[in-house]
Amino acid sequence: MFNLIKKNTFQSIVTEEAFNKFIRIYGIDDVSNERKEYFSKTIEKYGYLPYPHYKVLDELTDGEIVFCLTKILENEGTYKNSKIVNLQNPSVLSREKIKDSNWFKTENHNIKLISLSALGNGDESEKCGSFINWIAQLITLPRGNKALNILGDTIYLLPFFEREFGCAYLPKSSEISEKLQDEKISKFLGLNAKKQVQFFIFLSQLAGHPVIFDILPQTGRFSKAVLAKPYIARWCDIKKLTEEYKQQLNEAADRIRAEGEYKTETINSVKEKYIMNLEGKKTEYTEEEKSVFEVVDTLMEDIKKELTDKMSQKEEQEALIKQISYIIEIKNGKAPETEEDITNQNEIISSLIESGYWPMPGGAWCSSGVPVYDKMHNGSDYPLYKHYDYKGEDVTKFANLDCQTPYYFVYLENGEYNEKVVNFYVKYTENLQKEYNFDGFRVDHI
Repeated sequence: MFNLIKKNTFQSIVTEEAFNKFIRIYGIDDVSNERKEYFSKTIEKYGYLPYPHYKVLDELTDGEIVFCLTKILENEGTYKNSKIVNLQNPSVLSREKIKDSNWFKTENHNIKLISLSALGNGDESEKCGSFINWIAQLITLPRGNKALNILGDTIYLLPFFEREFGCAYLPKSSEISEKLQDEKISKFLGLNAKKQVQFFIFLSQLAGHPVIFDILPQTGRFSKAVLAKPYIARWCDIKKLTEEYKQQLNEAADRIRAEGEYKTETINSVKEKYIMNLEGKKTEYTEEEKSVFEVVDTLMEDIKKELTDKMSQKEEQEALIKQISYIIEIKNGKAPETEEDITNQNEIISSLIESGYWPMPGGAWCSSGVPVYDKMHNGSDYPLYKHYDYKGEDVTKFANLDCQTPYYFVYLENGEYNEKVVNFYVKYTENLQKEYNFDGFRVDHI
């Protein structure tokens, strides 16, 4: 986790008019004086509403939730005389003139992990949390202790982009998932999904909470980032590897025949079935064939490691990326410069798959080296990989994210940094900070 210590370029999307309208549309004026008094005293005493999130959803009206927010902002000194203070930079770090990350390491400082999509009331609806549900979470966060230099709970946001397989760690693009968009906020404030997330971060910071973001060392398999900048990924030419495997398989079969331990027809049958497996066709081996298969598979294991590793190296990758970039340019109508230039993502993906080009996946948590291409999945839907630890032992059973694409930060064959990808990543991080005014980032296992 680190701060971006630089001049803030965040431009607030919130105006006084928008905030006052936000208060009105949720019925703050309908809150009874008795309830206002109760919430005011409670927040004055604790600094926040000491309720679990589900209790707020069950017991408070929308107006009461917003009223609690305004009281917290008043106590923080960012809402005075019905006006927002610090519209230009709402960050509590900016208000406190904090220039390093020591605030994060202060004893008793808390961190609250939040997935915006998960803040709804699951007893009432399967839909993602709405904007008012986000605010319901915000008002329940402890406020720290300024006398001891303990800031309010840091909000640690999980990625909120479009997802593959419903997984926050497999973003399809840098666009906000439309499932997060609250129609009420869209209708009355004219804010789309992205601006709603910005609005929430803005209010969180005004309430005294630093906001950090979980920035990933990987992206979705064929995300718009990968298609716009193919060089950020390692690539696999599945068709080429398959043909090389077949050639090596013929040589392995010849070696087994020469040893004379197995029947020629059994060896030939195993070879043909092995080829079918490589291509994603389901087969079964007879009892007589199983022992031959084990010998063949053992020989092929080292061959697959060697050939996949060779394909992962810089020279082959640069050649692959040229071919892939050409296909993307043709199918996209022009060479993309940014994610926004990708206008037909699905068609580009289909063309790449048809040509045999797939991004190399990440490994298992305990694996070492390049994932080794094994064969196509039954039905030829996608490639399957094996993973090995530093001892060379198979740890494929621990791999559960073969559908992700890690950034190509390092040339593994020599340990040198891939500066182009590192620069891309740093620029991407800077842009996120500009767009959302994050107070820091949590950077995962690069």
